[in-house]
Amino acid sequence: MKSFSTEKLIQVGYRYVTQSQGRFYLYLAIFCSVLVVLDAGSVELIQGMKLKTFDVIMKSRVLFHAADPEIIIMDIDEASLSAMAKEYGRWPWPRQVFAEFLEILQEQKPQAVVFDILFSDPDVYNKDSDAYFNEVITDMPNTFFPMLRLSPSNDELSQITPAMIPGMSKIAGKPQKEKGLALVLPHFTSIIESGRMGTNNVYPDRDGIVRQYSIYREHHGWRIPSLPAKVGETLGWQLPSSQDVYVNWRGKFGAIHAVRFSDVFEDFLRQDRKRPSEEFTGKIVIIGSTASALFDTKPTPMAKVHPGVEILATAIDNLKNGDWITQAKNPWVFTALALGLIWLTALAFLTGVNRKAIDMVFAGSQVGLMAVTFASLNLTTYYLDLTAPIPAGLIYFSLARAYAYAEATLLEKYVWLNVEEGKEGWQYAVVVVVQPESLEEISEGRFLTLLKGGLYGKQVGFTIEGFPRKPAGLEKAFQNMFLIYWVDSHVEMKAWQAGLSGEQTLALVREVAQRICKPEKIGCKLGWCQGPLPYGDVTLRLEAWQQLVAKAMMNLKEQPVEIAT
Repeated sequence: MKSFSTEKLIQVGYRYVTQSQGRFYLYLAIFCSVLVVLDAGSVELIQGMKLKTFDVIMKSRVLFHAADPEIIIMDIDEASLSAMAKEYGRWPWPRQVFAEFLEILQEQKPQAVVFDILFSDPDVYNKDSDAYFNEVITDMPNTFFPMLRLSPSNDELSQITPAMIPGMSKIAGKPQKEKGLALVLPHFTSIIESGRMGTNNVYPDRDGIVRQYSIYREHHGWRIPSLPAKVGETLGWQLPSSQDVYVNWRGKFGAIHAVRFSDVFEDFLRQDRKRPSEEFTGKIVIIGSTASALFDTKPTPMAKVHPGVEILATAIDNLKNGDWITQAKNPWVFTALALGLIWLTALAFLTGVNRKAIDMVFAGSQVGLMAVTFASLNLTTYYLDLTAPIPAGLIYFSLARAYAYAEATLLEKYVWLNVEEGKEGWQYAVVVVVQPESLEEISEGRFLTLLKGGLYGKQVGFTIEGFPRKPAGLEKAFQNMFLIYWVDSHVEMKAWQAGLSGEQTLALVREVAQRICKPEKIGCKLGWCQGPLPYGDVTLRLEAWQQLVAKAMMNLKEQPVEIAT
């Protein structure tokens, strides 16, 4: 029963293949095209793959842009927390530590000092320390501080408006509204009055990985700058016009030059300092922490645990050197490329291009798209993401190739099907050998496909085979030969006798072959025979089949049917 069901399924599949005339490739192309258009809209079916591709290329780049030597991280690491705890206690330290540090650091005239520390609350146990820090900040115009942008859903609860905060800018052409803005501001008045503040929010993509850095956020006609943007604006850098930019990572964690805070602070307090007296002259010093105990980390393409201070430093480095990653965001450009790839592949299958040629060209297109994408991120700061067409084309190609293989298998096996167990008799069979005199003007694969396309739509039961892999010694004997056979699905029980089916089948083959050869002016001849194909006995069936093929080939030589061109 199992064998019967399998063969019946093959029978049904065969009938579909012979009657569809390649429409499967057309329907599949339409289906994949719909997926591509949906992905370009709001569905984003393959967005996750695009992000992972960016990560892989970014992490495996051959050419990284070197970190700017003028940017230094003053790292409050685990060792600093341990060393400073002896005199200043556990974190957070009294603000006088930073006040003393800033006063001595300013002697070296750094270009800027950027804090990655949010001083949001007063130190109620060290009011004098806070006052000292506030006073020091007032006299240091090259210091920058973070503020925290809360969720816009909290804006209605906030009494702070943009006009109250120095440093907020108006967006040209838009009306400014005094709507509440949910922010966590520094506690110190000298910081707020200076206006040298920016948000240090990091917004991961939906998979939780940080790939972009926010340059600014908008709020009812006001522009809220990020901390890197505020530094760049003050120092006169050319800033990107887009709201977010992809970070041009300098390498794995540790690529940005860092020094230990406790070592520098200890050296500052010595009378005979051992560190260079101009170590930070003209530098941008970023004070922050890589200590895991302070939980300021995010996953990035470069590391699963990437300290926030290095993310901030990399963003500042990008803006300073103008080499942030720009990515094309118009999805329809890549949609057109994906659709072109799908329909060119579909056209190749429909028109009978050699399967090996399709495989090679398609594989080459995929490698080419990846190579261009990889090169764009290595050689330029413009990320040309051509990976979007790859999954779309791969889906189409994989399904179309599987169908083509199944189609070939069904056609090859149909003649041997035995779908009615225990039944004996014979089936009417016609074998035709087609031999064009030359295939220089048209490929063997295309000739075979045109034969299939021409005959399958005219009569059910045709099977058509070429000889694409002829043994070297027999190549000339089987040169340019195509074997066509038609087996009637009806099993006869009476004695065999020749009928009109043979002449009718030969006429169909002749008509189709002439239609193929005439435009190319290719001469062609046919050899054919007809006879009974035993049903129910595989051995007798095989012997009869061999005799029919041999006789058709003999007739090709002795009694050829010529096709005029």
